[in-house]
Order: sequence, then structure tokens, then C-alpha cells
Amino acid sequence: MLRKLLLIPAFLAAAAPAFAQAAIDPARAFGLTPDQIQWTRGERNDTAWVIGDPKKEGDCLQLIRWKPPHFSRPHYHERARYAVVLSGTWWLSTSNVYDPDNNTVPYPAGSVLTNLVGGVHYDGAKAQTGDAVVAIFMNCPLTAVSAEKK
Repeated sequence: MLRKLLLIPAFLAAAAPAFAQAAIDPARAFGLTPDQIQWTRGERNDTAWVIGDPKKEGDCLQLIRWKPPHFSRPHYHERARYAVVLSGTWWLSTSNVYDPDNNTVPYPAGSVLTNLVGGVHYDGAKAQTGDAVVAIFMNCPLTAVSAEKK
């Protein structure tokens, strides 16, 4: 029994590298944990640019947390945007008439959408379904052109 007890420190020393905290080489990959994401808080939504700069040329990834009952107004983009609903329900319309109560379609978490170049749309969250968090990948710079028909 004593011999087995004496082997425990040797085993733990040999196993220590397996329990050590691994690290990601930033020259090979980049990652953020949720607590590292820097959100810009707003009344209508919170946003975070986790990859890229919306004012510069290049790939960008934006996170948007829509707060009910807020929506964007009808608009379009000059570059395609690819979205994944991370949580909640994101409501989207392809109408240029602003009427969130009647012109929007719900997309629950896990849904994937594409805003085509020049595709008029507006989006947001409704009180009945709560906040919606969406990840949008695009090629920046980000532009939005108003397309609302009054």
C-alpha cells in the first residue's frame, strides 16, 4: 500500500501537462469568449464588431442584439450580408413599407439568412418573442441606403 501511495506524486507529475491550460497561437487563430466581446449599448439594439472594421475594406462580423419592440427602417446594402440567428427570434421584412406588425416573418435561433445586394429589408425584435441576437458576416465597409416608401 505504501508503495502505491509513493507512486501518486510521480503519476501526478507525469499527468500535469495534460491538465495544463492550452493556449491558442494568435498567429494561427483568433477567438473571443463571450465575456471578452465588447458591446456598444443602445436603446434599440446592442452591437459588437468582433471581426473587422465597418468603415474599412475587408471581412467583418457584427453581432446585433435587437431589443423589442425595435426595428430598423426599410433599407438596403450595397454588399451581401449573411446572417445566423444565435438566440431568440429575429423578425424580417422585405417590404419597403414599414409595418412590423403585419409585414415581418419570424426566424428562430438557428435560422440562416442572406440579405442580397440591393435587397430592401428591415428587421428587429418583437415583445412577444423577446431579444434576438444575430451574427452577420459581410464584406465591409458597411453601407445602408434608405428605401422606405411613405
